[in-house]
Amino acid sequence: MRGKLFFRLSPICFVLLALTAPGFGQTADTSTPSLGEVARKSKQSGGPKAKAVVTDENMKSRRGPIPSIALEGVDNSDEIISAIHAFRKTHTPAETEEAVRQWFDEFDSLFATVLDDNSRLIQRKEDRNLTEATGSYYGSDGDYNRAVQRRNSAISQDRDDFRRGRQNGFTIARIQQTFIKVRNDLQAMGLRFDWFKVRNANGNGSF
Repeated sequence: MRGKLFFRLSPICFVLLALTAPGFGQTADTSTPSLGEVARKSKQSGGPKAKAVVTDENMKSRRGPIPSIALEGVDNSDEIISAIHAFRKTHTPAETEEAVRQWFDEFDSLFATVLDDNSRLIQRKEDRNLTEATGSYYGSDGDYNRAVQRRNSAISQDRDDFRRGRQNGFTIARIQQTFIKVRNDLQAMGLRFDWFKVRNANGNGSF
């Protein structure tokens, strides 16, 4: 009798448990933090830096008064500098610093992401070279046809990685050059921010 009563009540119990569970009925927060917010929270927590997925759309939708860096085409550093000057005229020094910091954090995060990607591409290239040097394309089966397929696949990946690394290099150069121009202009206005450090293109240190 107790067993029958248990099976009759259990669906009701499961419903009650679901209704009282934490978070039930709450609407998920679908807002997407900016790249700057992701980078800043990572620095505050002391944990590993979050790798943000950067697209043209989420860069254009970034909140803030300062234009995004034009990663392709004509350099727009003069437009960025003009926007900072215009913002500074109607805002406090603290507000100006916050606006510049938000803009900086987003593109510094992108800078770090691209540098990490290039490091992985270099490591992958070195691994493939080692595989070729040791004859490992033949594998344990010693099958020549499979070895040719693996070698052809490596050549194709080399080509793709080279193009990707070259594009990363363009992105790194554009961000670095824009950062230097903007920082020089800020210093000319008497605005010197200790946090405005420009990463080296090789990923080692900053200046």
